Amino acid sequence: MCYAPHVTSSPTIDRASPAPQVRLCEVCGSARFSFLFEKEQHRFVRCDSCALERIDPQPTDEVLAQVYGKHYYDSWGLERNEEQVRALKRATFSYVLGRVGAPRGKLLDCGAATGFLMELARDLGFDAYGVELSDFGAESIAKRFGKDHVFRGQLQDAPFPRRELSVITMCDYIEHVRDPREVLEKASSLLAADGTLAITTPDTGSLSRRLLATGWTHYKIEHLYYFRRDNLRRLLTAAGFDRVKFYPLVKRLNLKYIREQLETYPHPLLSRAARGLGRVTPDVLQSQMLPFLTGELLAVARRPA
Repeated sequence: MCYAPHVTSSPTIDRASPAPQVRLCEVCGSARFSFLFEKEQHRFVRCDSCALERIDPQPTDEVLAQVYGKHYYDSWGLERNEEQVRALKRATFSYVLGRVGAPRGKLLDCGAATGFLMELARDLGFDAYGVELSDFGAESIAKRFGKDHVFRGQLQDAPFPRRELSVITMCDYIEHVRDPREVLEKASSLLAADGTLAITTPDTGSLSRRLLATGWTHYKIEHLYYFRRDNLRRLLTAAGFDRVKFYPLVKRLNLKYIREQLETYPHPLLSRAARGLGRVTPDVLQSQMLPFLTGELLAVARRPA
């Protein structure tokens, strides 16, 4: 999880609902956005040209600082059952890395949290590094991998040598940054020829988005951008990537983890359903790891040789 410095807005856009001035679309450059809904006093809008969705104006650094921190991982149940969370995360990350297909070399995980993907990558033979904004996450990584294997801050400021990385992963990351184009251009500059970028992010073209509409569980104020396959492909191409492939993201979850998520991020229907299942489901079954489609996509792209 990570976010970038505040970006000042400027061009005026056309829309039915009055709002402050906002910047041009980061994908297509359009100035025309339509109002979608408001949540926690933040406006969600959609580009009329490419359908990129975003929060406009973006939450301030002060607002986001209240979101991030050690408590940010409470929704994982990390303090109560770290080994269970590790197993779930590693299973999902195994799905991601299994589609990278890159030779073993240096791997950089952006928004590395406490280092679960890095652990798996190291076990698979990568020399794993991480970028993490939170003190809690960066310190956890430094303890296990060494201070030279983690950069506490934002990818744009990370001092990694250009053209030396084989793989960059961005799991649940790109939706958090203030300028996704700048982040992807930085990633392109760090990857070696034919290097691979893997991104997981909520998909506005997913069935869950269509069914839940504005109640979609991925709509959070720390998620500044919302992509679908066509506009993400366009952004990746503009940042210097090619051979973009998309997959539905299959996450490994259990009922306990889902309930933790829905208690931290309440939903009027889903939270109640999860509590009800928790009351009638035996504990051994609540811990059973199962594959779920959660309305997210996996994009794998290459830097040209």
